[in-house]
Amino acid sequence: MKYKEHLPHSSLQDHVKCFWIMEREYTSEHPAEDVTPDAYIELIVNLGAPYVLQAENAPDREMPRAILVGLQSKPLIFRCDGTVKLVATRFYAWGALPFLADRARGLDNLSATLGREWDDLGTRIESSVREDDYDAAVAIVEDHLIERLLTARVDLKKIQSAAKMLYLQKGQFRVAELADHCNLSTRQLQRQFQDVVGVSAKTLARSIRFEEVRKRLMFDPEQSLTTLAYKHGYADQAHFVRDFKEFADRTPSEFAREMRSIQAIFRDRDNVVFLQSRRPGRR
Repeated sequence: MKYKEHLPHSSLQDHVKCFWIMEREYTSEHPAEDVTPDAYIELIVNLGAPYVLQAENAPDREMPRAILVGLQSKPLIFRCDGTVKLVATRFYAWGALPFLADRARGLDNLSATLGREWDDLGTRIESSVREDDYDAAVAIVEDHLIERLLTARVDLKKIQSAAKMLYLQKGQFRVAELADHCNLSTRQLQRQFQDVVGVSAKTLARSIRFEEVRKRLMFDPEQSLTTLAYKHGYADQAHFVRDFKEFADRTPSEFAREMRSIQAIFRDRDNVVFLQSRRPGRR
């Protein structure tokens, strides 16, 4: 498995958290990817074997080269027979709109029909991926987004400010306080937030808070769940468990048990390389 993150050019940093690449072979032992909801939007271009979306009460669906994973409320399960080669952009919740303005009301789900522009972008980076030059592929995607941003005409300042505040406060911010912070009425904030982000401010706050808890359990699955719930503003343990299970399809204790098992595997097998590229400016 190969995974690497790239920090975006300064002109994109209000919109893009990072670019990332992943090359992973799926086997009969580990044939699927369980994508847990988080507070980001992922634009993924796959130049390898296709993912197949598995869903309850629905036939399996093969994914195209370019897909958009919006703000989910349930995990997604992707199966693959072979090796994926991914070049992806991780947008902040408000960040994708200038680049996908025609899909403004579709950023809260999975979209597999992004249009010719993004298929063409996949074609442009295909030779770089084939030559194992993922840095060059990321550079092409980055240049494309910068060009798109220069022609965008979307005023996001107030909603960006509201969403950033939710991230800074780790999802613990009341909607009325958020509206005051942006000099908007509560109704104005709710309507504009829904239009720009694709979900309500309350839903994004829940996603952010869930992600913070999930990250902490990933790195320290032995910590007290009661303490974790209290630190992240849950009213009680039952609320914490119910909210976590709604996003992850498993309870916090079940997730912590999985993380302990994974940590044990990594202690025994040093077979994954994680790299991070820090680039203060454009190449």
